[in-house]
Amino acid sequence: MKHIYKNIIIILFFISLKTYSQTQEAILYFKDGNPIEGFASLKNNKIKFKISADDKADTWDYENVSKIKFIGFDIVQTYEYVKLSRSDDPKLLELVVEGEVNLYRMEKEQIFTDPTITKKTAVSPHGSNAINGYAYQTEQYRELFYVKRKKDQYPTYINSGVFSNWKKTTTNFFADCDALVKRIKDNKLGFNQINEIVEFYNDICLGE
Repeated sequence: MKHIYKNIIIILFFISLKTYSQTQEAILYFKDGNPIEGFASLKNNKIKFKISADDKADTWDYENVSKIKFIGFDIVQTYEYVKLSRSDDPKLLELVVEGEVNLYRMEKEQIFTDPTITKKTAVSPHGSNAINGYAYQTEQYRELFYVKRKKDQYPTYINSGVFSNWKKTTTNFFADCDALVKRIKDNKLGFNQINEIVEFYNDICLGE
């Protein structure tokens, strides 16, 4: 039973990663504040948007657009263009928690090729095994998290991994809230609870 449950969770995870590569109902927000409703999808840090389902989609990016909201049956998912550093162009990040401190998430695709296959020159478009002269490739997705105060110019990267320095980074960022820092140091809130950490800060720490 546990094995079946684990497989279901894995399947749902990868479905969620691909959701907005498909056209969905959405609201596009321009930098001047004007919104427009239509249908959109995301690809390569750009937004494909059209007014009606039958229209041809136009391509938009951070030059004119600030964010986009995808509207589902029971969920609204927001993506914002956020500049990660002085030298980088703004990236589309999912807004997970909104408040005085915003929490953003970005999915980073990683492609791995079997290092033992050295004589293959062609790569299968489906990431298949080494059959008919194709090299073996696999795709993995890694979640990257960022926190940003409204006054901050750039967000702070939270490296949420078991062997990372996420605890030091997180406690430094939220150093003005002793109660939250203590919970993190006492392992009452872990790296897989970054949502709860940001919500705790916005709701409890700033409410004190």
